[in-house]
Amino acid sequence: MISQRRLTPILLIIIAVILGTRALQAVRPVVMPLAFAFLIAVLVHPMQAWLERRLPRWLSLGVVLLVLAAVVAGFAGLIELSLELIEPKLPEYAQQAQTLVQAGQTWLKDHGLPTGQDSQSSAFSQLFQQALGGAKTVLGSLSLFIMAVSFLSLLLLEVAQYRDRTLRAFPDGAGEKIVHAVSSMGQKLRRYFIVVTFTSSLTGVLTALWCLLLGVDLAFVWGLLGFVLNFIPTLGSLIATAVPALVAAIFQGPAIGGATLVGLGAIQNVLGNFVDPKLQGKYLQLSPLVSLFSTVFWGWVWGIPGAFIGVPMTAALVLLASEFPASQPISVMLGNDDR
Repeated sequence: MISQRRLTPILLIIIAVILGTRALQAVRPVVMPLAFAFLIAVLVHPMQAWLERRLPRWLSLGVVLLVLAAVVAGFAGLIELSLELIEPKLPEYAQQAQTLVQAGQTWLKDHGLPTGQDSQSSAFSQLFQQALGGAKTVLGSLSLFIMAVSFLSLLLLEVAQYRDRTLRAFPDGAGEKIVHAVSSMGQKLRRYFIVVTFTSSLTGVLTALWCLLLGVDLAFVWGLLGFVLNFIPTLGSLIATAVPALVAAIFQGPAIGGATLVGLGAIQNVLGNFVDPKLQGKYLQLSPLVSLFSTVFWGWVWGIPGAFIGVPMTAALVLLASEFPASQPISVMLGNDDR
């Protein structure tokens, strides 16, 4: 039996975690953009520091923001192009889906099984149109982006002052540990993002080429999907493999669908088993289980944006915890001992 003296701290920790999670969900409109801004500031700080040695601070900040805006605009352009490629095919896909549903209902009826009410082709077309409209709405939503840019601008303006403030606030040596922890965390996160961007690009290119080779419709779209979802460990790879294979099987036959599944599965398997775990272990110091849990947890707390930044956010906490003796057990439990 656990004594009451030992049980009380455990219960307090559980209550704190539950309340903290609920608080993160409640303050999502403010905290989530701040988290994005922090991660982006960590990534672009070396470029800003290099520019500030040659340009005034305000001008270097403007250049950094222009570079980030160009990256965002390019990515938004790729998504818009994908939506334009999908839209003309919606009526055809809706008709094929209607044919498949009717065939399934006929099979169920012939075997004496209950069937649902007949669906109209317009219902499928409306469903596809609503999905496309939802994607365009997400693309056109600027609230998160604007707030993140606001936080990012302020962080980049004051980043040079944080070191001195930290050292003055914690003069007993803790300040040096915090500065070292943040510096080490930034270096590892930057290396991780550079390499994972390369592997994501490789995944996207190979996905598009394989789909082109098989004659799968919307090969560019599936390549872009593979690139984006590769930033989400495990779950992203499963979705990037299953969705194109399922669509190919439904609309182009089971043979093409099976070949798509095998090829994309091989691509994801090679990169996922030999590249991503080494990156997470070497740069982020996370075990594969913790990486998957981070994706699921932050996705549940903050939705799709949380799934994208869940792993680096958890890694940042683990790297910070490893610098202090009191929190090192947390780092050991969440980390990867094979690094």
